[in-house]
Parts: sequence; C-alpha cells; structure tokens
Amino acid sequence: MSARGIKRTFGVCYQTPMVWVGKKVAALPAFEDTLLSGQSGDVLELDELWSFVQKKTRECWLWIALCRRTRQVVAY
Repeated sequence: MSARGIKRTFGVCYQTPMVWVGKKVAALPAFEDTLLSGQSGDVLELDELWSFVQKKTRECWLWIALCRRTRQVVAY
C-alpha cells in the first residue's frame, strides 16, 4: 500500500508512515550481526535476469550469486 493509501485508510498525516518505518529500521540489529559465515562445502547458485532499459535495443543483464545454505547474496 502506498503512503497516500495508508493516509486515507488510517486518517493519519502523509508523513506518518515514513516515521513508522524509520522507527522500525532504527530498532533492527546491525547488518553485520545478521550475516552468517561461510563454511567449506557451501554451494553457490547463479541466476541471471535481464530487461530493456528505455528502449529494446539497450539490454541490461544482471547476474546474482546466492549461497544455497544461507540464501545470502554473495555477489552480483
């Protein structure tokens, strides 16, 4: 739901949902604390996706490497 939709639904100020999100983000643990360390034998999965950028002659490719055990993005 958009911020304007939340405003209409709950009858709050337009900026209130952003304040709510900011408070939730501040309460999250540090990113480094949530990462799992790699182990020998971990298997990486590679995935690719592509899209057009502005016109069909400009393709954009993205490759993602994920750890199968932890489901963390290792590289892109």
